[in-house]
Amino acid sequence: MIGYLGLARETFDVNFAKSKFLKGRKALYNMSTETKGINYLVTNNELSKKALEYFEDKNFKKIIIFQTTFTDAKFLLNFSKKINKPICIVSFPEKRTGKRLRLNSICGLNLGMHSLVKNNINAEFILYINQENLEKKIKKFIDKNNHIAKRLEWKKISKKYNKNITIKKQNIGLIGERPEGFDTCDYSLSEIKKKLNFNIKKIKLDELFSESKKIKSTIVKSTKTEIEKNLKNSKNLNQKEFKKSISIYHGLNSLQTKHNVQAFAVRCWPEMFTEFGCASCGPMAMMNEKKISSACEADVLGGISCNILNQLNSQPSLLVDIVDINEKDNSVVFWHCGLAPLSMSKKGEAKADIHSNRKKPLLHNFAFKPGDITIFRVSKSAGVLKFFVLKGKVMNRKNSFSGTSGVVSFGKNTKNKIEKMFKGGLEHHVAFTYGDYYNEIINLGNQMKIPTYTV
Repeated sequence: MIGYLGLARETFDVNFAKSKFLKGRKALYNMSTETKGINYLVTNNELSKKALEYFEDKNFKKIIIFQTTFTDAKFLLNFSKKINKPICIVSFPEKRTGKRLRLNSICGLNLGMHSLVKNNINAEFILYINQENLEKKIKKFIDKNNHIAKRLEWKKISKKYNKNITIKKQNIGLIGERPEGFDTCDYSLSEIKKKLNFNIKKIKLDELFSESKKIKSTIVKSTKTEIEKNLKNSKNLNQKEFKKSISIYHGLNSLQTKHNVQAFAVRCWPEMFTEFGCASCGPMAMMNEKKISSACEADVLGGISCNILNQLNSQPSLLVDIVDINEKDNSVVFWHCGLAPLSMSKKGEAKADIHSNRKKPLLHNFAFKPGDITIFRVSKSAGVLKFFVLKGKVMNRKNSFSGTSGVVSFGKNTKNKIEKMFKGGLEHHVAFTYGDYYNEIINLGNQMKIPTYTV
């Protein structure tokens, strides 16, 4: 018996997600007559509990999970541990419309694969191209004799360079705690201090809110005037929420001085929206412009990754999600809600916007300017500290989805490289900066005695 279920998060386009689920289920039905599963999308803790009970009571040979939208990895990891059956995750790319990212399914796959690999659970996955392709790959998964997928090992880089790289001792401010189910944002305090030469200064989210509320209205007004010079559409925003967002920027500035930090990892949702009443993406983008790297979702190693790139480069870095893959185009999309610094925008194209799911300002909205980039992550894939590095190129394309994004090529076989990254358990956030710092990263890894890998 082959089992199936679909995962979704209600802040995304659930109706669109249901249509993807039905396509996936149809492909499975066409490939197997012995199929049973749950015909609703698992979107909350109550439904997660029901789904787990359903699968515990039945004897399934293999299970297919339709990752219809982005979700955290809490349910997927718990389900995989308890059911202990071969799993294949089906993820759904979406058209690059320039509008809302309706599913963000691939990022959900990325997050889930990292969590599974870190816990020594090796799953397979399929990227949906069309029905015929999906049916073919589902059949291959069903017919496969071996029950346990193998974890893919990345290529270790053994080159050595004589150039000495100087990285200063830094402090990173951790504001709040990472969201539940985001294993990608975990870290080891001893490794950060002893191997990476960073200190963590823990700051409560309420302290950021308190500092932001202290900002004088004259300062907020002055900053608002400057923002309006650089961002189109600013005057169409909810002005009260816009000002709150600006006050968060000044609150971050205040905390940076107060705690002497050179980078941040910020719990950017949901409290920023639900309690303070604005988005932190724009404020974090403004900090990124100043090379005070600001990682969302309290991703400490992500913030450190950006800080290291900032120390190597005269230009700022950015932490992004991988949200789309196109084999024909040989490209992927790097995206995040809207926290890219203005200097990454094509000249004159930057706009102000609201969060695509939470509908509050301030976000930046633009396509990344074209150019060669270095992709980097201080990673804990498979639970082991390492550097991951890759060369890429931002192509001259329109904005793929609202927020800030770029269409990126990794050279030949970009799709194959992405699949290897996911199968090796790479985190759902990667950092990049413009320019070629590939050899510098390798050399830094050698100096710090941290192994460096690529695909």
